[in-house]
Amino acid sequence: MRAFRTLNEALQVACDHPETGLRLLDRKERPTWMPWAEVHQRAAAVAGRLQALGVQKGDRVVLVFPTCAGFFDAYFGALLAGAVPVPVYPPVRLGRMDEYHQRTARMITLVGAPLVLADPKVHRVIGETIALAKPRLGAKTLAALPKAELTPVDVQPDDLGLVQFSSGTTVDPKPVALSHRALLAQTEILLDLVTAQDEHPDAGVSWLPLYHD
Repeated sequence: MRAFRTLNEALQVACDHPETGLRLLDRKERPTWMPWAEVHQRAAAVAGRLQALGVQKGDRVVLVFPTCAGFFDAYFGALLAGAVPVPVYPPVRLGRMDEYHQRTARMITLVGAPLVLADPKVHRVIGETIALAKPRLGAKTLAALPKAELTPVDVQPDDLGLVQFSSGTTVDPKPVALSHRALLAQTEILLDLVTAQDEHPDAGVSWLPLYHD
């Protein structure tokens, strides 16, 4: 594996390999194929919109999405804008929404996120969460962001590439900060394991939700 400095650089280089990308399966196992070049293009559009909204380098951006293409748009969009994506789980039990609002508002406040990006269906039910957390830029869907071109941002290996909350099964969820360097090191370890054991090392499958810790 080539030694990339940042996730942003890795995504840019991946654009040169049109045979590689993401394949998402919906609940009916219908596939959606997204080459890395398309992932980058969509993310760059989101990044420019985040900058136009007022997101600065190093700002935490909370992401509330199910497993969908929009998650990747938001995640890599935040990275290309120099921000730090913070995935949190969307509501899954409508009968426990009070608990969800309290816990999620706490996570938003804990990381000091000025903005929450949400899937349209999720956005409709997290109003109380946002009222409790009061992020400076509020909560937006990707479609509601102002259109603007991306101004490239200098991102370094030790800049944060992710803040991941623990599951909170026994205690309140705790944030874990991971740099681009740390995330790429973990990826390299996984690729080494796959390469050693699999005759098709360029493909991987995951059934975990994208927001899973």
